[in-house]
Amino acid sequence: MFGKIKCLFFVLIVMVVVGCADNQFYDEQLQMKIQQLDSDLANRWSTTGVVVISPGKANLEQGELISYVISEYPINSRRDYKRAIKRAMKKDNNFVFLMGDGAKIRIAVRRSGDKVGIDVDGNRVSKVDAGSPAANANIQVGDTIKSVIDERKIATIKDYKKAVKESPIAFRTTELVGVKLAAVDALGNLGDARAVDALVNILEKSSETSLRKTAAKGLERLVALSQLNGLFQKFQQADANELPANELDSRQRESAEILGLLTVDLEKNQATLNEPFGTQFRQRSKALHQRVNQETLGELATKYIKRQIEPNPEIRRACISILGTLKPESAIADLIAVMEDSVEVRGIRFQAGLTLSQIGQSAVQPLIDAFNRGDVGVKDIAASALGNIGGSKVRDVLIHILPTIEDPTIKLTVVDAIAKIGDKQSINALQEEKMRLQKGSGLGTFLNELLAQLEAQSM
Repeated sequence: MFGKIKCLFFVLIVMVVVGCADNQFYDEQLQMKIQQLDSDLANRWSTTGVVVISPGKANLEQGELISYVISEYPINSRRDYKRAIKRAMKKDNNFVFLMGDGAKIRIAVRRSGDKVGIDVDGNRVSKVDAGSPAANANIQVGDTIKSVIDERKIATIKDYKKAVKESPIAFRTTELVGVKLAAVDALGNLGDARAVDALVNILEKSSETSLRKTAAKGLERLVALSQLNGLFQKFQQADANELPANELDSRQRESAEILGLLTVDLEKNQATLNEPFGTQFRQRSKALHQRVNQETLGELATKYIKRQIEPNPEIRRACISILGTLKPESAIADLIAVMEDSVEVRGIRFQAGLTLSQIGQSAVQPLIDAFNRGDVGVKDIAASALGNIGGSKVRDVLIHILPTIEDPTIKLTVVDAIAKIGDKQSINALQEEKMRLQKGSGLGTFLNELLAQLEAQSM
């Protein structure tokens, strides 16, 4: 599977960088085909070079970016030295000495034609001019120079052709991280079930945090897209890209509009799939929904919400969001652990609580238990989550504990949670709490506002 991902990267990279065939070159000596980097891509990621399309005999991989061609000239005589310096300074004003002890010393002169400041006898330094670039680099009489290394920066195929005329040759390549990120991001936007496994593999196997973050966000988006299957099946069954807006679930319709899949005109009562992604997703939604709702994705997301396993908070956040959409009861204990983790980022702890409230009634008792044993932070999150779930069990528990709470922050959260339930028993409990408060208290003012809202809603 990892090989498939590398292949997918290459295909997507080529889609971005390949222009016309005139920008390609076949190196007959290495039997390697290269492609000039598209100027837009170079500007976007501040990088230059030529992309390997087919590596041939070169020890490179498809999709690698050749940023430097390196020529090395052995030094065995004064003549070798002079020729090597002339070649190395032909394109720029710097090069590297490979010394006899293996050290590499970079030499740079101010202007073309300036002297390096040494003379050699064979490959041994016989003279060093005071104040010269060589003297400043601490080269001393008696040192030996094995070779001169010339690193030629490659921006175009023309640069490459000139550089490879010299030999022997090596390459320095640059990872196209920006293009890889674009490729991974594209996978998350395709809405294709086949992208799920590729993104999962990147999340689990890549060593690059930037790619793993993008993969996690891509999975988050695919999971969100999968929940719109019911909406898109209406278009699919009607074999149409336009339907009356009032025939569609309003929440799914709004979500699809936010995601850029759909345009809604309420005055005309029209909902139209956007080209090309909306119309394409009409064909893909069923397969994506089936793939996303397999147990394996929920298990994967549960694994990566743990701070001890996943150090990156953005990946943990994306995985908690995935669980909030999939709502697996098997994740409840792990979400409670995140919520209770005092070292965890506070926003992630609150998100864990929100996800527990999205899972619903099966999370009620674990949340109550967490509230009872937790510190102020845990009680705050748990009470808010319980209020979002609602129900008679939650109401009775919150009403029972309300008079016993002394911390004003927790009391306010519990009051708000009871108000969210909003039935007659909840309103009575809030009115009783109001009677217990001192006049003019901040919580009393908040309670007055809540009760006014609840009374208005009941009218």
